[in-house]
Amino acid sequence: MVRIGVVQMHLARDIQINSRTILKYIELAKSRKIEILCFPECALTGYIRNHRDVHSNDLYEVITILQQVSNSSKISLLVGSSFPCKDAIYNSALIIRPHLQIKKYFKLNLTDYDRKYFLKGKKVHSFKINNIQCGVLICRDQNDPFLPKEFIKPKLLFYLSSHYYKPYEIKVKERKNKAFPIVRAVENKTYVAKSDAVGTQDGFVSVGTSMIVDPQGVVIAEAPRKKEALLELDL
Repeated sequence: MVRIGVVQMHLARDIQINSRTILKYIELAKSRKIEILCFPECALTGYIRNHRDVHSNDLYEVITILQQVSNSSKISLLVGSSFPCKDAIYNSALIIRPHLQIKKYFKLNLTDYDRKYFLKGKKVHSFKINNIQCGVLICRDQNDPFLPKEFIKPKLLFYLSSHYYKPYEIKVKERKNKAFPIVRAVENKTYVAKSDAVGTQDGFVSVGTSMIVDPQGVVIAEAPRKKEALLELDL
């Protein structure tokens, strides 16, 4: 068995502010005996920002701290972040596990906003936690019904999201973004854990569509609209 946590949180353009929020939820997860904790897309750097201005040294310093905290708490972390790699920047999911090398998944299905800053990734990434096969994808990846098929019999799919829209778009987009995790769970006969951001930045709004869905499409847990939350599942 593994206890899963999904965080819905406000994002800032400041790595230090975001890291303090992340560390706060890790402490809460530790008290609830959560073993793997998933944060939104770009939770570490913020999503609505100029990603070319992210200072690598600041980013690596915080990632080192997160690895140390993972080691001491024995909690695995999925943390969204923009990530510089050679001469490119990727929209990434950092897979941080106790005493193991950090792995990274780079987003495959980019939005128009993503393309301003990020290069497209090349392949999906899976990992195991307590012998449970997991896959990790990012936001717009949920639109692609074929991506989950690339994982070998996943029992759990994580989607790291930051669904920011102009206010007039929210009604239609919110319904769609709540439907996709349910559809993907049923199609693939797997659990889906989706983490989303909340808050307003530069006229863009994310109301939060974080949820955990079982293989029959039943929503086991759902975060309140526009509020931070920690969802849990014993799997």
